[in-house]
Amino acid sequence: MKRFVKAVGGMNHSVIYTNIDGKHFRFFGGTWAWRNHNPGNLRPKQKGKFRNQIGATHRLAIFPNDELGHVALLKLLRTAYGNDSIHKMIYIYAPPSENPTKKYEKYLHETTGVMGDKKIKDFTPTEFKKFWEAIQHFEGFRKGKIVEMHRIIRVKELDKNLYQYYLDSGDTITEEKCIRLAKQGKVELEVCFSDLGNIFLRSPPNSCFQKKLGDLKK
Repeated sequence: MKRFVKAVGGMNHSVIYTNIDGKHFRFFGGTWAWRNHNPGNLRPKQKGKFRNQIGATHRLAIFPNDELGHVALLKLLRTAYGNDSIHKMIYIYAPPSENPTKKYEKYLHETTGVMGDKKIKDFTPTEFKKFWEAIQHFEGFRKGKIVEMHRIIRVKELDKNLYQYYLDSGDTITEEKCIRLAKQGKVELEVCFSDLGNIFLRSPPNSCFQKKLGDLKK
């Protein structure tokens, strides 16, 4: 798969990547660490971005691949937390308001064998390797699924409540096929039902990927 250059959050906690050829892929299922290529579940910086970061969603940074996300984690541990002990670091990295911090700290101590106030910068290579491996394991990494998807770029009204859809690939599809693609997660549209039971499509509110269908009608 070619290098991803941009990523945004999608429906149902999915992540939509765009590669250098302009093709789009939805990552869904699995864990955030897998969907974001972010094995440490790093938060975006308050100012600027991590090196190689291509997006952010749900207060988590997104990277082009797992390797670059892993490199970002190692650099953060060495630079931002190098002078901290495991205890001090974990209460900043994974605060109790959002994490089982005590359990996390206990796991890191037991897994690395490092106790007390030893600074991270003073870890031996073996201790540091066990340290980041433990973080990635605790954060969770489970693969999901990937599907190629498309953006709707134009909607043509053929008759009352009958539409034709134009994809960014250049293909034109019927409303029936667009509904099928939406159910498969291959377009960023919600399948809805009116009070009378009629099916229709709409763009998710505040979508970072798909413009509102009403704005695309011609």
